[in-house]
Amino acid sequence: MKAPPIDLASLRAAWARQARRIDALSLRERAIVFLCIVAVLAALFDTLVLTPATAHARQRADAHNRVAAEVAQLREQFVEASRNATDPAAQLPGQMDAAHAERARLDAELRAAGSVAGGEGLSAVLQRLLGRQPGLTLERLTLLDDQPVAVPQPAASTPATPLPGMSWQGVELQVVGRYDDLQRYLQALERELPGLRWGELQLSGSGNAEPPRLRAQLFLLKVQP
Repeated sequence: MKAPPIDLASLRAAWARQARRIDALSLRERAIVFLCIVAVLAALFDTLVLTPATAHARQRADAHNRVAAEVAQLREQFVEASRNATDPAAQLPGQMDAAHAERARLDAELRAAGSVAGGEGLSAVLQRLLGRQPGLTLERLTLLDDQPVAVPQPAASTPATPLPGMSWQGVELQVVGRYDDLQRYLQALERELPGLRWGELQLSGSGNAEPPRLRAQLFLLKVQP
């Protein structure tokens, strides 16, 4: 729906009427009108500029205070941990915290890996994305043995603790094509599979008219039902 055209003649007439009204006012009345306009402009400036700027400055100050408090707390924890470094019992809470942090990281990777549409397997996703790159040819696609997921321990002599029901699903593929097409394919894998982990990656070429050949190992977190 088009807006109606602006009637300039009506606007000029309205402005002329207001000008005559102002001219008819006394000096005192004009001063009152001027002060009212100044008050309205000051209120608008305070509402639109000063108040948001003050709130933003207050938020930055609060964030700075929180960061300073967290740094001070971490410093105290570090000093306390340094004092109890020789006490095995004192090291246990730190090891448990590290294990919980690693578990939280793996859970985050699991949620990211679950973003694959329709619950597709890793090999199916690789072939589907390869179909979007007409310049590439799949020479080999091999499923690798699943690798268990383990939580490393802070102590080097302590073996890693495996997580039941969780493993890394691995695939090795070999594709041939131009370097630009191979690069776009790897970028598409990164976007489609946020929780993807790369293994061995090898790019080779004969130097003749043959296109480059890419061999890559990819791993995705899998949870047993």
